[in-house]
Amino acid sequence: MKKIILLSVVIFMLSFSCAAMKANAGDLADGNVSLGQDHVKMTWYLISYGKTDDTGAPLGVVRKYYTNAGIKDETIELLMSKFGIDAARASSLYFTEYVYNYSADHKKFAVGYIRHYDMEGTVIHGTDFNAPTELTWVNVDSKGPSGLALNAIRKAGNIPDPSKKKK
Repeated sequence: MKKIILLSVVIFMLSFSCAAMKANAGDLADGNVSLGQDHVKMTWYLISYGKTDDTGAPLGVVRKYYTNAGIKDETIELLMSKFGIDAARASSLYFTEYVYNYSADHKKFAVGYIRHYDMEGTVIHGTDFNAPTELTWVNVDSKGPSGLALNAIRKAGNIPDPSKKKK
């Protein structure tokens, strides 16, 4: 009986912790929008989206699934050579997740983190970039994942394109 009570308390605390983590992550909404395939046949999805606390600029969590075996092999090799991940662990790679931070004018974006996962959703390796010192801002590519994700965020979050504001 004690085990059942203890297990119930643990499950309750875990569910409370997960809810708190989501709230602390900027109250992101579920996206689950297919962005299609890029030029090297990798499949992309917008997983969640929201706005930054400081500027109200959009941000999105996107995933790249390895539907191109050659690119997957290159990424596995990178995980082993650059980060010292053993071959068995690196070979379990299933998808890579990025958080895209967009500028207030929606013309630039920076990657806030990159995380490589296995099929069970366990992180193989991740890199977080501290704002603003470690973020590298580049132009949004309207036909690439950054642009497709931004358009999906605008549509799902009812966020207007600042370049199309009436004057």
